[in-house]
Amino acid sequence: MMKVIIRYDEIGLKGKNRPYFENILIDNIRRQLNKSGFKVGIERVHNRIIVDSDAHMETYSKIFGIRSYSPAFVSSLDLNEFYSVIRETIKDRNFNTFKISAKRLWKDFYLTSMQINEKIGEMVQRNFSKKVDLENPEIDIGIEILRDRAFIFTERYPGPGGLPYGVEGKILMLISGGIDSPVASYMLMKRGGDLTFIHFKTTDEILKKVRKHIEILNTYSPKDMELIVEDHREMIKNVIINLGEMNKLKWTCVFCRYSMLRRASEIAEEIKAHAIGTGESLGQVASQTLKNIMVENLATNFPVLRPLIGFDKIEIENYAKKIGTFDVSVSVRGCGCPFLPQKPITNASLEDFLSIKNLVLKPAEKEYLPETYERNTC
Repeated sequence: MMKVIIRYDEIGLKGKNRPYFENILIDNIRRQLNKSGFKVGIERVHNRIIVDSDAHMETYSKIFGIRSYSPAFVSSLDLNEFYSVIRETIKDRNFNTFKISAKRLWKDFYLTSMQINEKIGEMVQRNFSKKVDLENPEIDIGIEILRDRAFIFTERYPGPGGLPYGVEGKILMLISGGIDSPVASYMLMKRGGDLTFIHFKTTDEILKKVRKHIEILNTYSPKDMELIVEDHREMIKNVIINLGEMNKLKWTCVFCRYSMLRRASEIAEEIKAHAIGTGESLGQVASQTLKNIMVENLATNFPVLRPLIGFDKIEIENYAKKIGTFDVSVSVRGCGCPFLPQKPITNASLEDFLSIKNLVLKPAEKEYLPETYERNTC
């Protein structure tokens, strides 16, 4: 009977908290498979999770916490049955070299891993006339031994690794239609974040992109994640008018980001989040220089998580292609922030910021926006 044997590594090092992480992972596997329409039976034995399900193998590649997984046949703890199962598994396979990779998860089994490799290897050699190749075999036959049974397999697929989704708590994630924030979202999900998204809308077209991004990210989550939409124009209107009156529009990006974090902080408190996430990469654009980030952080008392902070654009694009968000991100161009000044400030002084902050953030005396808003909005 075919099963799926699931391996994990990082959560196996959690000491006394390990059962908690394992239970979250098991629950996530069940929920994610159920979400895809598959019935599932799950058990945990000897640092392995065993799944009885007809789910497609690709499904497991999107469940955070899984290091690798294998479709496997079950055998009793009898060496001859080991071989019998292996023989049926490989008899129709075209190969010239092989390797046996046995692992005793139950250490009281009467043979060592090396002895199992030798004995089963001799049987395969004798009956199939194939050669052993320990370095680059065409078939690697795995045998994992538990207390009451063994699992035999020839494929080992990589999982995404990381921590089970949601194990670290709730994060309010700023998401745009660009390349960076969906990748940052994926990385925070991989580290156990339970994400709620917030998007500051400029156009309907970009909002559609954001929803498509979240559809893709939802395939990595055991649940559908929520999106909160805020009106970017309403959020930033007073700031733009006041900066224009003060002839300080070069501060637009700093105060725009500050305003986003301030509003995100209010919502994070409402939904009982533990942190705010962004897709910022150090020095990539004007609002993301170190000095600008320093003053923007004053908008919130929440930790601001920036998983892409040390990545360059090429690295981020490669991740976006890997997780499937890149094509959506580049599907519409030229619809960025309508308020972007020609020469945004890149070295914000804390002293200067504090001296004008209250004047910039107060309700504007006038009701109109600069003409650039209507001209630049897609």
